[in-house]
Amino acid sequence: MTEAEIGVIGCVLIDNDSMYKIYNKLKPEMFSSEFCQDAFAEMLAMYDRGENINVVSLSQSLENHKWEPEMIAGELKECIAATPLSTAMKNYADAVIKDWRARETKSLFQRVSLRPCDIDNSIAEVLTRLEEIQVNQLKKSKLMKQIVSENKDKYFNDDVGEDRVKTGFYHLDDCLGGLEGGDITVVAARPGVGKSAIVAQIIENMARKGYNTCYYNMEMNNSQIYERFVSRMSKIGLTRVRRAKAFLGGEKEAFDKANDELEKYPITIDDQTNVIEEMRTQCRHQRYDVIVVDYLQLVRCNRKFNNRASEVGEVSKQFKALARELHVPIILLSQLNRVSEMNVTKEPTMSELRESGDIEQDASNIILMWNLDEDRKFKGLKVEKNRQGTPFREVVQFEGDRMEFIERTETIEQIQARMRQKDGFREVCGSTPFDLKVNDYGK
Repeated sequence: MTEAEIGVIGCVLIDNDSMYKIYNKLKPEMFSSEFCQDAFAEMLAMYDRGENINVVSLSQSLENHKWEPEMIAGELKECIAATPLSTAMKNYADAVIKDWRARETKSLFQRVSLRPCDIDNSIAEVLTRLEEIQVNQLKKSKLMKQIVSENKDKYFNDDVGEDRVKTGFYHLDDCLGGLEGGDITVVAARPGVGKSAIVAQIIENMARKGYNTCYYNMEMNNSQIYERFVSRMSKIGLTRVRRAKAFLGGEKEAFDKANDELEKYPITIDDQTNVIEEMRTQCRHQRYDVIVVDYLQLVRCNRKFNNRASEVGEVSKQFKALARELHVPIILLSQLNRVSEMNVTKEPTMSELRESGDIEQDASNIILMWNLDEDRKFKGLKVEKNRQGTPFREVVQFEGDRMEFIERTETIEQIQARMRQKDGFREVCGSTPFDLKVNDYGK
């Protein structure tokens, strides 16, 4: 262990709050000592969980590695003894990073090929890696040869698409091919259309397949979310779940069965966190398969912006970076502005995404929803942006009392025509001399 590495570990043990000064720039891999690598990694995990980091808790965590208790106690004691104050944390961290840069640079030049036939590729590799080291990046770019080797066996076999997360809606999955790691999928609608309800159903479908899902919800508390899940799974109306004093018929059996199943689902619900930096910190140290945020416009940044649109744009970009970093799909719910409500059909476009044009740019998929009838039973659903495919439109039927969506085979145009007939507006089959409607003649 170097003096700087000892100092970093000691500073955190003395003052846990000193971690925030170096959290985003110092990584376990930058320590030369394997013990310090393990110790700092455990410290990061404990810090993210909000746990107190002290000698006892850290020692217990390190015992899960290969270190002996006596050795752990001795090393941590040395770290504390050699660090009288935590105010030098930044200086210690800077020294660790400089040492890491020196080791990485030396290693780079030792392994680079200097053969004339490889010199062009070698120079490019050196320049790229030196730039990465300069900005403290640990990831490396890849040659096409390596990319081909890693990917060529994934296609034209029975396993195609198996690594993509399915929504459980057949037509939607057929269009999107499932949700791919690194992609942002935006589900947008006006308030009250049902975007939260359909995404909750998607989460349930994914959980049933064993996908570990993190669900950030800033609109509802945990109890309200639970009510929606158990209502749909038990087929007991949401109103009865919330208000009924006693079970009727087979409700108790259905309710108990739904709860037993729901307990097994790998769903993590967070109704408290609404700061993007905190979300990124939490997700980095968990193995989520999918991340869902309800909804984008309620997420905040730690730093100040001149206007809300700029802040939403920054949040969108950070989610995109997180999806790529963790290689997981992220579903972002979003509000739309009021423009679509002025249209006769009420059909929205992605240009109506509220408060930021960055959302449209950052998203791989954009799904829009709107009401097709005044009863809000039939919803239009369209994939307006599909980076890996073509646009798509369908009808989904909403059973409001049990918060369930069902895909329909009818087209949006067919539903709209049926709604017009229901309202007493029927078009003549064929043309009239004046190409007018029957109703125009008072019939």
